[in-house]
Amino acid sequence: MNIPSKIQLFITLSIVTLTTIGCIPSDTNSHHAYITNQGANTVSVIDTTSNQVIKTISVGKAPVGVAVSDKLKRVYISNVESQDISVIDVSTHKVINTIKIKGSPVGLTVSPDSKTLYVADWFENRILAINTTDTNKIREQLVGDAPAGLVISPDNQWLYIANRDSNDIAVIDTATLTIQKRIAVGKHPFGLALSKTGELLVSVNVQEDTITLINTKTKQQHTIGVGYHPYCAVFSDDQKRLYVTNTQDDSISIIDVTTQKEIAQVDVGSTPEGISIDQENHHAYVANWGSNDVSVIDTQTNKLVTTIKTGDKSRAFGQFIIKR
Repeated sequence: MNIPSKIQLFITLSIVTLTTIGCIPSDTNSHHAYITNQGANTVSVIDTTSNQVIKTISVGKAPVGVAVSDKLKRVYISNVESQDISVIDVSTHKVINTIKIKGSPVGLTVSPDSKTLYVADWFENRILAINTTDTNKIREQLVGDAPAGLVISPDNQWLYIANRDSNDIAVIDTATLTIQKRIAVGKHPFGLALSKTGELLVSVNVQEDTITLINTKTKQQHTIGVGYHPYCAVFSDDQKRLYVTNTQDDSISIIDVTTQKEIAQVDVGSTPEGISIDQENHHAYVANWGSNDVSVIDTQTNKLVTTIKTGDKSRAFGQFIIKR
């Protein structure tokens, strides 16, 4: 299948799975959320102190994934249709580089030392490791079918990749970029989450309406039912809860990590996808693909605080909050 038709398939698969400005002054210590708007080819920048959009940035075509580097003060955006990655300078909110990819980048993550940007190439079934200092230096490795979510261990040793159509997670040695093992999970894993210690890995299984909790040391697994067509997950700032987006329930499932049970659901906008947490403000930000907005949840009360209008088909797949 050629690239244009594959790109159309990606957009179609997303829909099937889901069915699969001017600036204002802001505190220099505030956090900003970078929300990809796939239908508008833009990124909305939200000041998480004021909960207002302070900038809209034009990027490549059909932006999906986001990764941030506090150290570099950079935000990376995967543009699936234009087959490139936009690099945004946090201080100016401007695109300062475009990295061309001969494929269709979706999931992104930055290594803990900020030296490497990892990219999941959805249609070429590979991951790329891009040197953040010299973006012409790129390593690559074939993984499973339709790689999506990426997370990396705190010690920078292991990269975990959700292979949607292989129904597993590939474990990559970052030094050699080779596959060390595969972990079978539920059907169609998409989003991943990893605890701060790196001991608990979470796979979000879209077509099973479950998440799989994996102990990375003992390899033990536990499966928990959530809402309809879950997509992404994130740990709370105290690591005691998990927040999971349910695209077809228009809700967030909240999981108690200790008891491994769902303790609440919170209604949000239409077709929630990406989710990140501003730890200092104790707020979870949820990008709603169907209602073109972002829901803000107080993680101390688990109540909806406000809704912020963004752009067409907001996705924000990945870690999208950074300190300015």
